[in-house]
This record gives sequence, structure tokens and C-alpha cells, in this order.
Amino acid sequence: MATTSFKKRIQQGEQVIGAWMCSPNPVFAELASSLQLDYIIVDMEHGAIDMADLPNILRGFSGSCAPIVRIPYAHPSYVARVLDRGAAGIMVPRVDTVEQARDCARAAHYPPQGERGKAIPMIRGSQYGLEPNYRDRSNDEVFVSVQVESSQSIDAVPQIVAEPLVDLVFIGPSDLSANMGLEAPSDQDKFWEVMDSISQTCKKAEMPVGTIPFAGISASGLFEKGFSMVAAGSDVTIQKEGLLALKTQSY
Repeated sequence: MATTSFKKRIQQGEQVIGAWMCSPNPVFAELASSLQLDYIIVDMEHGAIDMADLPNILRGFSGSCAPIVRIPYAHPSYVARVLDRGAAGIMVPRVDTVEQARDCARAAHYPPQGERGKAIPMIRGSQYGLEPNYRDRSNDEVFVSVQVESSQSIDAVPQIVAEPLVDLVFIGPSDLSANMGLEAPSDQDKFWEVMDSISQTCKKAEMPVGTIPFAGISASGLFEKGFSMVAAGSDVTIQKEGLLALKTQSY
């Protein structure tokens, strides 16, 4: 990991930009690292990425580009497995209750803060036991973000922001707008009222907030609104747009 951890950068109020990784080719991680993106979210929820793909993907990261893994769903059994393989943090999708948030956050931390299993000599994250202070460093630096993607999760936000082991609330506007029936262009103003309300609840509790560009608001616009973490684009969309541009130039 970098000298200043990704978690610490968020805590210090930095605004960070990154992208999604949905395919298992580590070249994207290498490029993002070389270009000094702040982070990449390795997507195990919607991406074509399995647990066996992670070590090779994570080897592609270097420097200050943090590998954050979005686990398949909100269950603590996935948390330690991705951290053991060397992720800097996790993103937990579809968190509807404070209990889900708490359980996954505790699974990311070793005792006494949490209940992560202590197989330190055998895991890639600790350099297979060669890093002497891995347990303490991991507890200090592991980044835990949870996603708000439903009406039920909105109700849980006031409790989630009080959880000491949760570092950021990430609003998923695509799923949230669908869940609330606010997908139409005419619903955008009303939906942004919902987004702003969630954001304000988090800010009052000094909980950083993240999201994606959505409904005409760009990454820079989101930073102006006070969002700390913006994930803009993915390996798939970047390649698709490049190929479409190439095709256009060919005719």
C-alpha cells in the first residue's frame, strides 16, 4: 500500500477519483496505477471476476492506486477472503440494515476491533506472513464502504453513519432510483432531492459520501456538491467508447 493509505486520504478530506474494473485482465490495473488514478473498484458483484482471479488482478496495482473490491453481496464470508488476497478495502453492495453494515465492517478487522480470522502466515495480504506488523496495519488502514441502494437502506443511514468501522457511504443511484420508481427523466429533480438528503445525513455525522456521475451531474459537479469519492466509468465502457470512436473514424 501507499505511505498514506487510501482510508487516511478519505479521512483527511481528500476527494478521490477512480473507475470500475469488470473484467479480469490485470492490464487495466497496471494502466490505472501508471496513470496514478486514486483507486479502482474491482467489481465482483456485476463484473466477470471470481475469487480465483483476484490475486493476479491485485498484482497489477502499484503506487498510490488503491484496489477496492466490491464483494458479490452483503455477507461477511466474502470480506476476509478478498482482504486476505491483498485488497486495500471493500465495497459492500445492497446494504439494507445497520446489522449488515456492522457485520461486514467487523469481518474486515482483526480482534479486538472486529472478528476477522487470523490466518496471517498463509495470506497474500501479509506477504505470506513476512510483514511483521500486518495485523495492526490492516486494522488501521483497511477501508470499508457500504452502498445505499434501496428505500430500506435510506432508513438505515442514520444508524449506519454511527458505525465506527464504516468509513464511507456510497450511494448507488442506478439501483436506488429503480427501487424508488424514480427512473424517468422527469423524476431527476425529485431523485436528486433524495441524493442530497442522504448526503446531508452523512455530512452531519462527518461520514464521507461517494457515488457515480448520474443524471447529468459530472464527476467535477459531484465534487462541488461535497462528495468525497467518485467512480467514473469502467474498463468495459472505456474500451467500448474507444472502439466506437475507432469505428466512426473508419467510415
